[in-house]
Amino acid sequence: GDPLKIVVGTAVLTMLVALDGDGSTTYMITTSAMLPLYIMLGIRPIILAGIAGVGMGIMNTIPWGGATPRAASALGVDPAELTGPMLPVIASGMVCMIVVAYVLGRMERKRLGVIELKQPSHTNETAAAEEDEWRRPKLWWFNLLLTLSLVGFLVSGKVNLTVLFIIAFCIALIVNYPKLNDQRERISAHSSNVLAIGSMIFAAGVFTGILTGTKMVDEMAISLVSLIPEQMGGFIPAIVALTSGIFTFLMPNDAYFYGVLPILSETAVAYGVDKVEIARASIIGQPIHMLSPLVPSTHLLVGLAGVTIDEHQKFAMKWAVLAVIVMTAFALIIGAITIF
Repeated sequence: GDPLKIVVGTAVLTMLVALDGDGSTTYMITTSAMLPLYIMLGIRPIILAGIAGVGMGIMNTIPWGGATPRAASALGVDPAELTGPMLPVIASGMVCMIVVAYVLGRMERKRLGVIELKQPSHTNETAAAEEDEWRRPKLWWFNLLLTLSLVGFLVSGKVNLTVLFIIAFCIALIVNYPKLNDQRERISAHSSNVLAIGSMIFAAGVFTGILTGTKMVDEMAISLVSLIPEQMGGFIPAIVALTSGIFTFLMPNDAYFYGVLPILSETAVAYGVDKVEIARASIIGQPIHMLSPLVPSTHLLVGLAGVTIDEHQKFAMKWAVLAVIVMTAFALIIGAITIF
């Protein structure tokens, strides 16, 4: 019943599940476990979404995450050389996230107090009957086995994510609701969320296509490089670290790492900066990237948490920027990236 423990626990759970390296898996498991507690205690769901989003961004820099392999292949650097010095930097981001969760949890504890959880003695009979209509207690073990199998295949990475969810959904629907009318009812109950998220993802794809197809991405990179004064050439690793979040917020990771990063790297090499440092700096902005509307799993997160994407971005952006600053500063301190 302590909001502080629940909010800090959310941060820890997010970063543990995010070791899988997949945003969708992380958001589904974290929100499924924590959202009922948030609702029960009256904790704002926006906090859950913010912590999960920024926490996933920090963990997206792990060696098998979304950003690091792209940075290594785009610049042709040894992945081990890239990731080794970055592990303490990732740890600093994790500590930052736990501290942020502690601060938010303290605020919620002050607002709500520590609540003694009790089982309700009376429930609304109509609502309970309506809910029980769709329950399948006799299939509890089957549904548990199906869920665990789904999670297992997700973590293994042996089956395509889309194919995996389609198969699991079909099995669950047919076994739990063999009647066609019941299946239609369950699909109808969730269709509004599915259509909204699907439409946003298609729109994000169109926007990304325009950016890359018209070469706007390349021009943005060239414009940024041209703005760097010659005397600041030695600061390029820090500049890349601080701007990578902005770039990857406005475009998908592929467009940034394969389109923009090589241009930045060539500029840095001209100033005598090792390109492996540029590769390390380029992944630091991932906490901001994971708040982008161009990231499909972000729409999944806000849909599960029941918040809008603009509310999520307004709340979480300051914590994402803080994480990027902390990670950049720590990378400079330990020499993962350098300035001269």
